[in-house]
Amino acid sequence: MVTLPQVLVIDDDQDTRNLLAFALGQQNFDVVTAATGLEGISRVMGKTVNVVLLDALLPDINGFECCQIMHQQLQQDCPPVLMITGLSDESSVNQAFNAKVTDFITKPINLSVLCHRIKRVLRERQLFHELASTNRRLQQISHTDDLTNLANRRFFQTMLDQEWRRLAREQGPLGLLLCDLDSFKQFNDTYGHLEGDRCLQTFAEILQTCTERPADLVARYGGEEFVLLLPNISIDGVAALDRKIRARLRACSIPHPNSAVGEIVTYSAGGVTLIPTATTRSDSLVDQADKALYRAKKEGRNRLVRVAHHLNLA
Repeated sequence: MVTLPQVLVIDDDQDTRNLLAFALGQQNFDVVTAATGLEGISRVMGKTVNVVLLDALLPDINGFECCQIMHQQLQQDCPPVLMITGLSDESSVNQAFNAKVTDFITKPINLSVLCHRIKRVLRERQLFHELASTNRRLQQISHTDDLTNLANRRFFQTMLDQEWRRLAREQGPLGLLLCDLDSFKQFNDTYGHLEGDRCLQTFAEILQTCTERPADLVARYGGEEFVLLLPNISIDGVAALDRKIRARLRACSIPHPNSAVGEIVTYSAGGVTLIPTATTRSDSLVDQADKALYRAKKEGRNRLVRVAHHLNLA
């Protein structure tokens, strides 16, 4: 079933409402009407209206106020507003555009011009939404790792800087868990890069499902390295999350006979918590986690080395 574009006519003159409803109905518009500004605002709130035809002079509030209220209430969801008016003085024109009127329809109304104007506004609105949707997709792509659909390193760095500044103000702890799959080169050498990619995707899914707090961020840091940004968490909380991840990965039992630490895929990790300050860089958190990860590998892999800074970094 085809949904017709809905046009709301707000005019206190019944003859004008009937005329516009008939003429626009002939052009395949679904027309609804209102006799006052407040009634029109109520109808717009239903969010089914695509275009508003608004008389400048109404018995309760004028068209300028009506348009302004619609935009205040609906923000970017407010439909385009075409003002029907006989006013042409500079003050009225400025007042209309200040109220965010999209365009004017002058009296007496030329119905052919009106229909073309409505169709043009609808096309422009559709193109605007398509462009906004495309921009959102492009932004998401720029923030996402192609293979795992996790956040990429660039987006991780953006969020790290943001959380660093926030928690420096609040003097709250910021945690980081840096994970590296053990002997992953040998895994690729044994099974090929296609299976290696599947292994990375499986591990990414485990990380994502293990982080349940909305503020936590999981990102692919590079290659077989993954990073979890964990605001407002203790080092015990980081360790608990690490145990949960290890249990899920162990349950998957991904074969890895050439691993240096066993017969299935495992990972090493460095976990850190500290309280950021305005005089230290966010890179210090990553640096501490990287050093802890290096120790985990040096001490035999398949383990977490954790570091908690009870005082701020100097």
